[in-house]
Amino acid sequence: MQVKRVATYCYDRRQGAKLLTAIAILLLLSSSAFAQTNFRAVVISKTDSTAVPYAAVHIEKPGRDVVTTDSGKFSILLPDNVKQITLHITAIGIKSTIVLDPPFDKVVYIYVDVNSSPLEEFSLIGSSAEEIVRQAIAAIPANYANVSYFDHSFYRRYQKVNNCYVNLSEASPVVMFRLKPEKSMITAQEAFSVTQLRRSKYHPDIMNAKEDNPADLLIENPVYHLEISSLKPQRFASYQFKFDTAGKSNDYVIQYTCNDFSTDHHGISNYDRMGLDGEVWEKGELVIDRETFAIKKISRKGLRHKDYIYKYVPIPNNRFRYANHDYFFEFIEGDLQVEYALHDGRWYLDKIARQYTNEFYTPLFNEKVFVITDNFEWYSQSISRFTTADYVDKFYPIMATAIHNYDSQYWSQINYPFQFANKDTLYHDLSKDGPLENQFSDESSIDEYARKRSKSAGDDGR
Repeated sequence: MQVKRVATYCYDRRQGAKLLTAIAILLLLSSSAFAQTNFRAVVISKTDSTAVPYAAVHIEKPGRDVVTTDSGKFSILLPDNVKQITLHITAIGIKSTIVLDPPFDKVVYIYVDVNSSPLEEFSLIGSSAEEIVRQAIAAIPANYANVSYFDHSFYRRYQKVNNCYVNLSEASPVVMFRLKPEKSMITAQEAFSVTQLRRSKYHPDIMNAKEDNPADLLIENPVYHLEISSLKPQRFASYQFKFDTAGKSNDYVIQYTCNDFSTDHHGISNYDRMGLDGEVWEKGELVIDRETFAIKKISRKGLRHKDYIYKYVPIPNNRFRYANHDYFFEFIEGDLQVEYALHDGRWYLDKIARQYTNEFYTPLFNEKVFVITDNFEWYSQSISRFTTADYVDKFYPIMATAIHNYDSQYWSQINYPFQFANKDTLYHDLSKDGPLENQFSDESSIDEYARKRSKSAGDDGR
């Protein structure tokens, strides 16, 4: 009996080994037949290098359908022995057929054309929005004017005080751009010579409008004043960049946001020394030429953080005492628009406009007494390497706005658009002080700086 049991045991063991071998062979064949690769891809628009969200992707053989995520990604399991795949990608304005060869085990970046036709060529390499901005900044010395020049230009400033326009000043200065090319940038020193000037009746206010000057506006040009601008690359660690997917521009349109700070100082000359870090955040947009990486247009909008608490106040509120005036103020918002134009292979400043709004409160009763919006606009008229002898000795670091001759015939031919105001509304408000022609004529004989000195001396002229 004992021998029989041993023989039976040995017999069963041999049969089990055969069975296990057969099963292993079947599993090996099965795994070989059904091995799969996780194919991952990102669909990106050629137009602006941004991801294409919620696009429908149909994969021929194995005949499956997926939809890209909000970041343009999708994945699908493919048989391991697939030699080629064909993708049909459709979305609003996109209809592309893409053929891909192995390998399929790495992330593939698929660039498609908007309004493309089947079998369009595609690229698997792209740059991020920040990388494009950095390339544009690095290309400044190659793209922009780097030889000093003169610009016969137009300048305008005006205020809106408690919803009423006042203090219009317009001039036609010749601006000397003294340029200094450096390895990674071009710096400028501007000087001004006035040819024509006119202004409406002057209304004094706490924002010192009579001291504003185009020199303060032109330093807002990031191309020639990069170190103090929002485009200084060292600031980018605090920025978030993205492509604008809504537009149909042939250029790169890149938007950015910075929640930590802003270069909008809203009329405070010693802003950096006032300890106002974190008061303002900003967002902006850059339009960049796709071939040369020249920056063609810059927009910047500054907004005050609603929870920011001003530190320099004697009473518990969040308003800052303005200069030596008995008012506290709160910054509301600011706007900067800069545009460049191409001349003979180089880009030149064509327009720059700036606006900022502050609210002013009395410290005793916390009553809002002023809402003041300051507006500044500068337009290029004509560019030259030379100027006449009449102006050679009349260039100054700031534009002189003292006594001048009002030439009504000259001004009748000037009609530059207003960036931030409706012309009819502005002229209507200014006319409350009498006919504009009379104001322009009367103000021409008044020396603003003499008036300022007189006022500071108690209006007695001392």
